[in-house]
Amino acid sequence: MISIFRSSVKPYVTVLDIGTFKVCGLMAHILADGTPEIVGSGFAESKGIRTGAIIDLDKATECIGSVLAQIEKQSGHTVESVTVNISSAHLKSHHLSKEIAISEDRPVSAADVTHLVNDIVASVPADEEVIHKIPLSYTVGKEQGLPDPRGLYGDVLKAYVHVVTIPETHLKNLVTVLDRCHVGIDKKVATPYATALAVLNEKEKEDGIGVTVLDFGAGSASFAVFMNGGLVHMGLVPQGGAIITRDIAQVMSCSLATAERLKTLNGAAFLSPRDELERLIVPLIGEESETNAHVPRAELIKVIVPRLENILEQVGALLTEREVFMVAARRIVLCGGTAELQGIKEKTESVLNANVRLGRGSIIKNLPNQFDSYTFITCIGLLKYVLMSFRPAAAPRFKKSEKQKGRFGRVLQWLMK
Repeated sequence: MISIFRSSVKPYVTVLDIGTFKVCGLMAHILADGTPEIVGSGFAESKGIRTGAIIDLDKATECIGSVLAQIEKQSGHTVESVTVNISSAHLKSHHLSKEIAISEDRPVSAADVTHLVNDIVASVPADEEVIHKIPLSYTVGKEQGLPDPRGLYGDVLKAYVHVVTIPETHLKNLVTVLDRCHVGIDKKVATPYATALAVLNEKEKEDGIGVTVLDFGAGSASFAVFMNGGLVHMGLVPQGGAIITRDIAQVMSCSLATAERLKTLNGAAFLSPRDELERLIVPLIGEESETNAHVPRAELIKVIVPRLENILEQVGALLTEREVFMVAARRIVLCGGTAELQGIKEKTESVLNANVRLGRGSIIKNLPNQFDSYTFITCIGLLKYVLMSFRPAAAPRFKKSEKQKGRFGRVLQWLMK
């Protein structure tokens, strides 16, 4: 372990989370045993960014540059490159497969597998950039659901690969902004994947039954499905906590800042009889003089609940589009800024008919206190990705155990239909 990290990982790595409402980043010193120690952090309110996409180059450059400057000041090190998250409604999750004939006179080699996986990835449209390529399973001859085909004999080799892509134009805007900030990109990570890495434990990731991480953020509600240690599916609903805030502002004639405060401090996912008795003070906008309205808490919750249920129903519809993901959809780890809403765990269980737990990021040495909330989980996931991903880029993901080979083979057959 020590020699691997000394030779393959930079002693200092920087991760950057670009979100709808905030941009934050961490610089970590990778210790000899491979564990990270935070040496710098930065935070800024998002400007020129919407749902992870750059919509104003100047404002986005100023915002991201401010975060990088904070990190450099705290750490005493220059940020030369970053591992960055990719958040977009245009992220696509492809399930691709291909088979090739192989000689029966020799076993399947690593070169055969790498060549086949690269051929599959090459079939992605030219205007899409590949963010992740994750081999899920292989077939050699008539043996299906194999985690590692190397060394086996057969006349046919087939691979099933999960490929995550994003339109090239989306990335060009991000690269332009980072170039203006004089930093390069080490790795690009889909936000749902990064978030899942932060909150899942090893047992949940490796479980053949499957688990879904639902990241209910400000700009979107995204999910990542894991089975047998691999990311097998992703999806996104382009609505999140921000649209609930806007609903409150419109219905109660208050500012967005007031609406956000009301949602955070007084909001809930369920209505109770006592909510009619509790009164909230709501500063109104558009009045000639300062005017406060006194409204029952129930009125606030009546605005929140329909939109919340609608977003969760859209997530449920995406999760159950294919039968293979329905079991994983019954086990959900919930995180994100909106996950702090009172009663949302129970509401998610009710709407999605699932067992739900709230996910929190792993403990990292010297992590600032403000990075312990749901809001900053993606940074922790990005850091985990950096630490786990130092292997050859084209190397397939091989599993040592074949314990669930048969069942997982059937899952992959369903997946590729």
